[in-house]
Amino acid sequence: MSKAAGIGIGVGAAVALAFAIVISLLPAWLFLETSWRVLVYVVVAAAAPPTVWFLQWIARLSRQDERLVFAWGAIGAMTFDGLAIGFVPGLYGQTGDALAWAASSLLFAFASLLVAGQLMLGRVLPALPQTTSA
Repeated sequence: MSKAAGIGIGVGAAVALAFAIVISLLPAWLFLETSWRVLVYVVVAAAAPPTVWFLQWIARLSRQDERLVFAWGAIGAMTFDGLAIGFVPGLYGQTGDALAWAASSLLFAFASLLVAGQLMLGRVLPALPQTTSA
């Protein structure tokens, strides 16, 4: 495994753990009441660009490829949340429907992160040239 993958997975898992702790401190009604849930979805979408910037900063500090650190960071966070929700759901401090909605908001957060990464990293680093064979 490359150094960028190790760094990305570690940072992604640490960020996911931090979000799990934040989620555990939130009241259940935030996820259960539709109007508040909309706000949660807006907040997690808005958190995507700063997360990309954070992963870019980590990549620069460690002199690693920004795209690789970002991709592995997203993989690390998704893996952490998938395993933690499946095996240690109490970490998120929510139960029943509130846990389901918290998990749903995390899925939306990952989708938002991937969109932000595609848009932001494409502007920072040029795409690799396409090769054609005759």
